[in-house]
Amino acid sequence: MASIPEDILPERIRARLTTRMIGCALTVVSEIGSTNEAAMAAGHAGAPEGLCLLADRQTSGRGRLNRTWSSLPGLGVYTSILLRPAVPPDRAPILTLMAGCAVVEAIRTVAAVQPQLKWPNDVLLEGKKVAGILTEMATLGSRVSHVVVGIGINVNHRATDFPPEVRATATSLALAGGRPVDRGEVILALYGALERWYRLHGSDGAAMILESARRAMATLGRDVVVQSPGAAWQGKAVDLDQDGALLVRDATGTVQRVIADDVSIREGTRS
Repeated sequence: MASIPEDILPERIRARLTTRMIGCALTVVSEIGSTNEAAMAAGHAGAPEGLCLLADRQTSGRGRLNRTWSSLPGLGVYTSILLRPAVPPDRAPILTLMAGCAVVEAIRTVAAVQPQLKWPNDVLLEGKKVAGILTEMATLGSRVSHVVVGIGINVNHRATDFPPEVRATATSLALAGGRPVDRGEVILALYGALERWYRLHGSDGAAMILESARRAMATLGRDVVVQSPGAAWQGKAVDLDQDGALLVRDATGTVQRVIADDVSIREGTRS
């Protein structure tokens, strides 16, 4: 088994953590199939809230709509965070926006660049994808048992490190900022930002999360194509609903509520 690179050694990260919950239980591995899959299993087994799984490389990473992908070692941040929010299941989807706000904050802090959110779960730099978020939930009856927030950030990738089919649409912190970035600094900033935003979420701070997401959202004001099973239609993204759903005005002028589980969004040009 490959060794864990120095920049993400668990003892190096733990020594500089300032959080009280997120990352205090930390597992770092050189390679894993999916950090989300392992974190979900840990949640079912009773692992504590705040557990973080961090991998140098994923071989079967998961995205929305059952997409899978693999990653090269030594380049990115691939982590999953176990949360146990005391909220009903219908309030859990806003956790994806909460995580997006945390990723934006962390990237801005470490790399001095200006990321944007693409609804529902991507982070962009100069219009190209630099990070993705996958939130998965387990329920017990009418309550949330646990939520896993999986985050992947392209940190030190060169253009040739991306598969040919995504080179035109993907970027990294190093490419956008013009210099290498310490992955350990990204992780520390991410865990710190996520804890602050999560505490806000738990104290009825949904309105602040939504407002921050709106300010960072590249999708709002743009023409979009909403692709759902068996149908596709065009409209303009106009706002976020109170639970993080996207509000899209269709060709008839009707504003429709679009939820992430049902559709894929393709953006057009701002009009």
